[in-house]
Amino acid sequence: MKRPKKVGTTTPKRDVNVLFSRRAAFMSVAGAGVMGAIVFRMGQLQATNFLSSEYSNAADENRFDTRVIAPPRGIIYDRFGTILAQTSKDYQVSVVQNDVDNLEEVVARVGQILGLNAEWARRAIIRVRGGSRYEPQPLTEGLTWEEFNAINVRLPELRGIVANSADVRAYPFDVVYAHPIGYVQKPTQRDIDRVIEEGAESRAMYFRNPHVRVGKAGLEAEMEDVLHGQAGYRKVIVNARGVEQGEDERERRDPVRGSGVVLTIDHELQRTAMQNFGEQSGSAVVMDIYTGDLLVMASAPGFDPNLFVNGISQANFSAYNLDEKKPLYHKTVTGVYAPGSTFKMMVGIAAKQAGVEDNWAVSCSGGFSYGGRVFHCWRAGGHGRMNLHDAIKHSCDVYFYQAALRAGPEKIAEVARAFGLGQHFDVNVPNVRDGLIPDPTWWRENRNEGWTGGLTVNYGIGQGAMGVTPLQLAVMAARLGNNGLAVNPRLVREAPGVTEPAQPPHMAGIEAEFLARVRDGMFGVCNEPGGTATRAGNMGLVRHPETGQTVEAGPGTQGWAPVQIAGKTGTAQVRALGANRGRHFSTIEWKYRDNALFCCFGPWHEPRYACAVIVEHGGAGSAVAGPIAGAIMKAALLRDPSRREPARLAALEGERQA
Repeated sequence: MKRPKKVGTTTPKRDVNVLFSRRAAFMSVAGAGVMGAIVFRMGQLQATNFLSSEYSNAADENRFDTRVIAPPRGIIYDRFGTILAQTSKDYQVSVVQNDVDNLEEVVARVGQILGLNAEWARRAIIRVRGGSRYEPQPLTEGLTWEEFNAINVRLPELRGIVANSADVRAYPFDVVYAHPIGYVQKPTQRDIDRVIEEGAESRAMYFRNPHVRVGKAGLEAEMEDVLHGQAGYRKVIVNARGVEQGEDERERRDPVRGSGVVLTIDHELQRTAMQNFGEQSGSAVVMDIYTGDLLVMASAPGFDPNLFVNGISQANFSAYNLDEKKPLYHKTVTGVYAPGSTFKMMVGIAAKQAGVEDNWAVSCSGGFSYGGRVFHCWRAGGHGRMNLHDAIKHSCDVYFYQAALRAGPEKIAEVARAFGLGQHFDVNVPNVRDGLIPDPTWWRENRNEGWTGGLTVNYGIGQGAMGVTPLQLAVMAARLGNNGLAVNPRLVREAPGVTEPAQPPHMAGIEAEFLARVRDGMFGVCNEPGGTATRAGNMGLVRHPETGQTVEAGPGTQGWAPVQIAGKTGTAQVRALGANRGRHFSTIEWKYRDNALFCCFGPWHEPRYACAVIVEHGGAGSAVAGPIAGAIMKAALLRDPSRREPARLAALEGERQA
């Protein structure tokens, strides 16, 4: 019987042992190589980290998150230290998305408690979903204490809702300073896109912080870099989902408040100006005729800048935007109006420079025939024989029609520009317009046609293509009042980078004799029989015989010298009269009524202040703009702010830090 055949290797036992030993050696060497590489790499990483902390920092970034702390903005003061804009506490309701089971439901519940509608809830949800899931995202801000409490008592049933307070910009006098100071708002997506285009990625991230506000209008926008301050930050410990677990106090940097700014404005005078406009639309400016300090920069009607800080509602914005009196419009610097008869002093000076004789006079019968048409005087029956003094006092159009023809448009434009009309003034607010004082060269280049004599006639009474701002009108009055010093206006008295103004130079080519003649005519306007603004000039003020102080007339002041002003009224058409000629202005649609103007300086015996008032569609300057200007000037002369010691920024900021 044959034995069964063995199954298995035929390799001798010695050869198998040798093969195993080789494989084991190869695996050992390979394993040692891998381990050596790992050890080498670990050593390399340790050395690199020892030298640069690169990997420790990367690990920390996974454990820590940097949270921005928005800085308080700088305080804005009036010239005597009254706070006009500051940072205050704002009561808010926020939501942490990660802690909410149903965002729509909880937001709707908050809306019910606060009396907000479904549209508010829809917008709030869209806004919140664009932010972090792990940080509180504001739902609504600017709550009253009662609303804040209503949310607080219901917090147990509002999972994910946080009732908190935050620093926010506040304007205690709302409408009074809406235009010169402006307002702040949350940065828009356009702002974020702009800084990204500029390569400022970190600033774009900063702008996305829900507590950051930037200047959007007025001084707040123009002086953003000064007012904004330096952001702080804190390092918080977060878990893998980004939820805050604590804070590393050693890494905290507190924000730095923005610098304070002291304005030239006198709060009491600014408030007086706004109150005197009542329901009227227009602007008033009061200016120190030697320093250029703007003591009043009022634009009416105003608006509440506090509504913009946390986002104005569509209803409120529409109400402002659709109002025919344009409350969002800063009329002081962006409103451009025909100067009307307030321009006649420029024509009078130009005529004297052109060689018009001192005794030159014209006869006014109510109209002036020229170029086949009749140019009417505002007084239908005429004024009779008029010289320069009487023509200014009575505001005779016929005199200035002919004076303009004698002076010529080039000379008139030259004089007007020298007095600040049609010129640009930087007063630290945006959108300052230059207005327009045209001449034949401008007309040819921009209208592609030649200048005509009829245009010159219209020039004589401040009508036609020309336009000036209330600010420019105040500058003109100031330069008349100071006898030809080229003073420039300023709104900021003290701030980083702001210096004291230089002594204004004398205006070249403006003879003192010619100034004296038109100034005398302006005195007649307010103080002589037949003057068009005796109502504005009758302020009931007298001068103390010993101290020289201006006081109100009353018992015991008999015989004291009166305090007087010099001024000029103006009434400027906004459209041709046509069928409206002869109608009382109250029967004409508001937007088609004449604009009312008045400019002045005073006190006459020792001028210090100039004032300009424009009332949109107010009718006659003597009846509307003059009385407003008279009330403002009376307050200015009694208060006499330029002779009082102003507040100093260093002292004001020191008091805040103490």
